[in-house]
Amino acid sequence: MGIEWVNDYHSAAGNLSNNDDNARGLYNRLHGVRQFEYGDDLAWDRDFEQSGVGSPPAGTDQLYADDVDIVFFSGHGSRASLAFGNKSFDDGLARNTEMRLGDGDLEWIVFDGCQALAWDNGAIWNRWGWPVFSGLHFILGFSTNCYDRKDRGEKLADRLNAGWTVRDAWIRACVESEGADVKWAYLRANGDGADTFSDHWWGKGSVSNDPRPATQFFYLDGTC
Repeated sequence: MGIEWVNDYHSAAGNLSNNDDNARGLYNRLHGVRQFEYGDDLAWDRDFEQSGVGSPPAGTDQLYADDVDIVFFSGHGSRASLAFGNKSFDDGLARNTEMRLGDGDLEWIVFDGCQALAWDNGAIWNRWGWPVFSGLHFILGFSTNCYDRKDRGEKLADRLNAGWTVRDAWIRACVESEGADVKWAYLRANGDGADTFSDHWWGKGSVSNDPRPATQFFYLDGTC
């Protein structure tokens, strides 16, 4: 597993307070091998980007986000990107157009930030579906703004450890950490011989083959 979090945005966006605790809740409680943690100025957008894609083409996801089974990002988000405070190595935005996730090892990624999974009358398919899924099983996130919570990661980890499916564990973690003005969401892919609906954390139940290539996408959101 790997986590990245940002609280200090150097005035490029509002600073946050709890993303370190939030991401570490997953990292310290989920049963598995902890491979990397990077926070604030050590968290870089290129860790999520494909090498040779985008401008500048500085992606190193093969060493970080795509080299583990699950990644938890906690910080500012938007409909088309994850935001980082350090712009020294790239431009501080990991964009959907720069990501190709799952062509390495990654199965599940959490976008614990605002609005990345907004439905927008089906625009989600072209923002995060076809361009991004390259063997990835799920993106877990929010279709609305969310709040600066410190315990969502540990709630997700506890449910995964208890044998809940990935999708149900995320929904429950959101319901227990947010109010009714927030909507959780997920986007998942199937492929030939791959059905991710009942994915569990490793050792806790079934895990689908990688949907490579993805042939179907499924989206769901709901009120916390």
